[in-house]
Amino acid sequence: MIELRKITGDNIDEVIALEVGENQKDFIDTNNLRSIADAYVLNAEGIPTTPFAIYADGVAIGFLMYIYDTTDHESFQNEVFYGEKIYFIWHFMVGERYQGKGYGKLAFEKMLADIGTMPYGEAENVGLFYRTSNAIAKKLYTSFGFVDTGIIQDHSMHAIKYLDEKRTEASKSIKTIL
Repeated sequence: MIELRKITGDNIDEVIALEVGENQKDFIDTNNLRSIADAYVLNAEGIPTTPFAIYADGVAIGFLMYIYDTTDHESFQNEVFYGEKIYFIWHFMVGERYQGKGYGKLAFEKMLADIGTMPYGEAENVGLFYRTSNAIAKKLYTSFGFVDTGIIQDHSMHAIKYLDEKRTEASKSIKTIL
């Protein structure tokens, strides 16, 4: 059974200790400790941030974090979603020893269900970045309806999933035509 648990004094050390394999370190911009620190800072700055430990059968196996913000970065200026509120997946990882068991997909599904409750306010989409060389991540995100926007920053592709399924299907059709 997969569950998402808030980061607390009881589980922070387990989460910090989790790492991906050497061959995956280039896929992740930061480590779990830094992301937890970022969550603290972002929350202090008024940007709602939710870090979770991922548990499988009572064992910490991964970490994820999402934020609620506005898409106002200069790289999004020409996009239809510029200036909109968004849930943004900041960090997602499954520890090396727990990969290949389907835990990541189940945890990602739970996170999207949590985001779907709109805990911090309304939003039309969920966004994320993934390394362009990470075919496994692309496959996972595509399976959940994320569509590449074509925006690349620091070797990472921006992908978006509209929370309204009709917009998601329309964006897939447009990308297919292009």
